[in-house]
Amino acid sequence: MSDWRNLIRVGLVSSVNREAGTARVTFPDKTDQVTADLPVLVPTTQQAHYITFPQVGETAVCLFLGNGIQTGFILGALYTDQNPPPAVEPSAHGVWFPDGSHVYYDPTAGTLHLKASSHVHIEGNLVVTGTVTQGGS
Repeated sequence: MSDWRNLIRVGLVSSVNREAGTARVTFPDKTDQVTADLPVLVPTTQQAHYITFPQVGETAVCLFLGNGIQTGFILGALYTDQNPPPAVEPSAHGVWFPDGSHVYYDPTAGTLHLKASSHVHIEGNLVVTGTVTQGGS
């Protein structure tokens, strides 16, 4: 794999090992070659922990160390025509789940949005400063 064009590759996640923080990726354009378990990069792993993993079948971008597809990292996932980003304000930052639940912040409006498809569980003390308005019917 000495060709520099193979150092960054796009493929499909074929398995995920959450306990190890790794996943395997298949490259359909390379006769379905499959990587070894590759670490999935996350923003932080020390005091604050961030947990999210790609799903099987998701498009993933991999960076390899130049000695084949067995040593490298999964940099992240890509939106595709079949899986576009959520339709929200362009400046929004958040997370959306398949059941319709989401949490996002819109810095343009200065609003934090929270939607749960079922229940919201808060553990600990709750302090509300400001007006509480009941919505819906």
